[in-house]
Amino acid sequence: MEILELFGVDWKLLIAQLVNFIVVVLVLWFFALKPLTKTMQKRNDEISKGLADAKSAQERLNQVERDAKDKLNKTKNEAMVILEEAKKQAEKSKQENVVKTKEEVAKLITKAKEQINSEKDAMISQAKTELAGTISLALEKILSSQLSKELDKKYIDKVLKDLK
Repeated sequence: MEILELFGVDWKLLIAQLVNFIVVVLVLWFFALKPLTKTMQKRNDEISKGLADAKSAQERLNQVERDAKDKLNKTKNEAMVILEEAKKQAEKSKQENVVKTKEEVAKLITKAKEQINSEKDAMISQAKTELAGTISLALEKILSSQLSKELDKKYIDKVLKDLK
């Protein structure tokens, strides 16, 4: 203690100041530093949680974007397949229609040929009948006095057979 007195330090005053310092430190510790540390830690936790949530949200957003792109590509591919199938179906339908039309045209041509042939046959038959009548009349006039009716008939039948 002599050293303290030598420097002019009062030990009672030093102890009182030491006690005051400890009290001030304890008061600051419990009422300022501890709540401030707690508040800062809480704030740091909230910031960390916010950053983690933001990172998670960003990852989810990226995943959703990838899924949307995948679905869009898948839909585009499906649309292309449907378009190709529709084109093939249209081409097939077109070819079927062409074949059907050709068949109908062939049927019409066949019918027309048959009708023409039947009309031709009818005209030939009519012409033969008229010709036979005309020949018969001419022969009657020419040969009316010279031949009998039986010979006329035989002669007309022979001429008709020759015409056929």
